[in-house]
Amino acid sequence: MADKKNSTALATMDSFAIANRYEGIDPELLAELKDEMEDLDPESGITCRQIKVPSGGGIAYEVQGEEEGDADPMKEILGVIVFTHRLSGYWPGSFGSAKDAKDKIPVCSSMDGKTAVWTETGEMRTCETCPYNQYGTGTDDKGNPSKGKACKNMRRIYLLMDGDPNFYLLSVPPTSIKDVNKQLAKILASGTPYTGMIVSLTLEKAQNSNGVAYSKVVIKKKGLLSPAAAARVIQLRNEIKAQYQSMALTLDDYTAAPERGRGVDVTPDDAEMEALNGTGAFEEAPPHDDGDAPLPFA
Repeated sequence: MADKKNSTALATMDSFAIANRYEGIDPELLAELKDEMEDLDPESGITCRQIKVPSGGGIAYEVQGEEEGDADPMKEILGVIVFTHRLSGYWPGSFGSAKDAKDKIPVCSSMDGKTAVWTETGEMRTCETCPYNQYGTGTDDKGNPSKGKACKNMRRIYLLMDGDPNFYLLSVPPTSIKDVNKQLAKILASGTPYTGMIVSLTLEKAQNSNGVAYSKVVIKKKGLLSPAAAARVIQLRNEIKAQYQSMALTLDDYTAAPERGRGVDVTPDDAEMEALNGTGAFEEAPPHDDGDAPLPFA
């Protein structure tokens, strides 16, 4: 009888390629490109294409193409998670206008879900005890009090796709935070770091306690990277970790695609509210090791 553990083990997908934009390029041409790149103004942060979660319970991601305004629908994304981190933002009132750049910037933001900065004063705040990060401080689309949080807890996931040298950024909305944390923890519990694993990202239609439809992010294990490809991903992870905090949080992280409407909140039911006892802390994120940001000529 076949060994049960081996029969359920994931296979190594040697065909999945971690692409290098300049792999195989003539050394002299590469040197010229590097020299000309130095003529340009340096930019902080990480250059990424955006992956948006649709509104209204849609089951296809909106994946940015070659141009910023182009997007292709994808029901399933196969990729490797290079890095992921929590973040949170507080936008007062009606969450601003997508046409007004200044309204996209949150009044208070955190890039790790633990310590936040109040934009106008530079005041440092602890997310766990902040009054805006407690359940019951949110408002609905009409401005009425809700069971949700005024501060929006999110997660950024940086991805690589097969044979594609571009980085892709998925901002996981509050509606999927709890499930995504559990899914990532399950992946790590298998004994393989997510930097060595190919995952499938899909969407499921769900409803919040008010009956509003939303799209829930689903992450499942699909296969393993070859050792050489996994080593390359770990290198990129280290680079991203060195730069991710320079990427500003804006309203685009929270709003949905393609309508860019206000996001939907998942609010706890009465039993969950009693269990919370008034606390509004984040659910702990799965642990991850040191890792990364893409260098143009790595």
